[in-house]
Amino acid sequence: MAAHSSAAERLQGVASHISSIEAPEKNADSSLYEILPQWHSKPTPLRVICVGAGAAGLLLAYKLKTNLTNYELVCYEKNPDVGGTWYENRYPGCACDVPAHAYTYSFEPNPNWTSFYAYAPEIRQYFDNFAKKYDLMPHVKLNSRVRSATWVEADGQYDVEIESNGEVVQDRCHIFINCTGFLNSWKWPKIEGLHDFAGTLLHSAAWDTEVDWKDKTVAIIGTGSSAIQIVPRIQKTAKHLTAFMRSVTWISPPIGESILDESKKAAMKKSGATTQPYGKQYFYTEEEKRRFKEDPEYLVQYRRQLESSVNAVFDMFIRGSEISQAAEVTMREEMERRIGPGHEELKERLIPSWPPGCRRITPGDGYLEALVQPNVTTVHNELAKVVPEGVVDDSGKLHKTDILVCATGFNLAFAPPFEVHGVNGVTMADEFNPEPNVYLALTVPKFPNYFVINGVRGNWASGTALPSHEVQVDYIVKCAKKIQEEGIRAFEVKYEPTVQLNQHIDEWHKGSVWNADCKSWYKNNILGGKLWIWGGSSLHYMKTIKEVKYEHYDIRYRNQNMWAYLGNGRVKAEVTNDMEKLAPYMRTEDTPWSIES
Repeated sequence: MAAHSSAAERLQGVASHISSIEAPEKNADSSLYEILPQWHSKPTPLRVICVGAGAAGLLLAYKLKTNLTNYELVCYEKNPDVGGTWYENRYPGCACDVPAHAYTYSFEPNPNWTSFYAYAPEIRQYFDNFAKKYDLMPHVKLNSRVRSATWVEADGQYDVEIESNGEVVQDRCHIFINCTGFLNSWKWPKIEGLHDFAGTLLHSAAWDTEVDWKDKTVAIIGTGSSAIQIVPRIQKTAKHLTAFMRSVTWISPPIGESILDESKKAAMKKSGATTQPYGKQYFYTEEEKRRFKEDPEYLVQYRRQLESSVNAVFDMFIRGSEISQAAEVTMREEMERRIGPGHEELKERLIPSWPPGCRRITPGDGYLEALVQPNVTTVHNELAKVVPEGVVDDSGKLHKTDILVCATGFNLAFAPPFEVHGVNGVTMADEFNPEPNVYLALTVPKFPNYFVINGVRGNWASGTALPSHEVQVDYIVKCAKKIQEEGIRAFEVKYEPTVQLNQHIDEWHKGSVWNADCKSWYKNNILGGKLWIWGGSSLHYMKTIKEVKYEHYDIRYRNQNMWAYLGNGRVKAEVTNDMEKLAPYMRTEDTPWSIES
């Protein structure tokens, strides 16, 4: 058998897939066709199920509420409250590495951010306030974990099974949307004897806020973003901290550093201080927050400046570019400066040889400084096992500890953490084996009316997350409106456009730093593995999905005649006798106009 099928064979397989889908029988006698008693494009009842009520799920609830009519939505959230990752992550020092005023929905600023980089509790409060302000909680069912979703072709719906408050319940929907993200299933490290540890065992994503590390010995496993934020917090008051550092990583300058420095200088001038506030953080004054609140135009310009500063550095991710090379030199020099004289083994074992950005970079405020404090030991050996007293490294040395912290990340599964069955019973897990084939990080062939926010090949590595989420949700809303207004039973992306898109992305990545010789979750932590992120900048991705290419979809209708949605020959304004909307095209200049559905 050939290793790769030809394009013709693939298309033949797709044709077979389409023809094999069971569909309602069409009446051969066209004279029995009846006009639907409705106006043109009248929205039919639509039920939507969303999995998750974090940043993506709440945004979806808001956008559906402001753009659709005659619909029902339920967001099943596994946690006791909304907020997603910002509800779950409570470890000390947990913060967003994007400036707070750039980490909001684009249309929903928060003039009251306390600091330049917001900490997790305040971010969680932002999303909680958003849900309450727009009355989104009636759409959310908490403590409810989706177990499976099964497509029923004849009905154009998914049968969904949920475990809710200890009971298994059934639900149905026309559109099924996965808003769970990828980094929501945390994992223990695979170390022999881990659960034999007699002290306090913690994971960064399941933190016990009652734990007190003051005057205790603490060991931390990991060099990812969580460990980088935890170490300087614990080091300050722990008796001793042992950092097990098996991976190299870049510690970057703060995102938006020039704007941060301007804020500090302005505060110095105002207060008469002669030195800048310590560290790469800044706390806004009451006067600054008042101006943000009272001058919306000033605030939007400030936010736009921050966002632009993030987008402006994309060339750093182009391998071999001047910016990439300059960033590597600058970051290496800065890391060496912050570590200070000596500590040569730490420098050698921590500073990477691959270019910045290959693995996610983190602006670790105080991290490097903490590592060289007298009460910190850095260990670069592999870990052999855990015993009741502590951790044994591969040299045989026992590192005794009272508290063992595993900042070891998440299970990265490209398929959802629940079963999804598509046309003819195919499962998404099988379709994603050996590798996922996802269209624009939004939907999957063979799974009609299924959407995902920031799925495989999404904008995971550049820019800020929430603007991409917004354009993705807008895309889904456009598809939902089309399904609702045109009597569509199944809206399924085609196979060939998906394959060709991913071929383009693979080729583009040959010139990106993400393709360099490092392990990262962008390529499922496989050295030399395929990259599962978008091939281009954040703006490039958003431009690509701004409009829906309906020609890339197979569409199957509820009625035997695809034009049935035209209805009784009237539009809504005529049926409701709305005189204000009977001549929408009459205007004073050439501006867009539309006829209401």
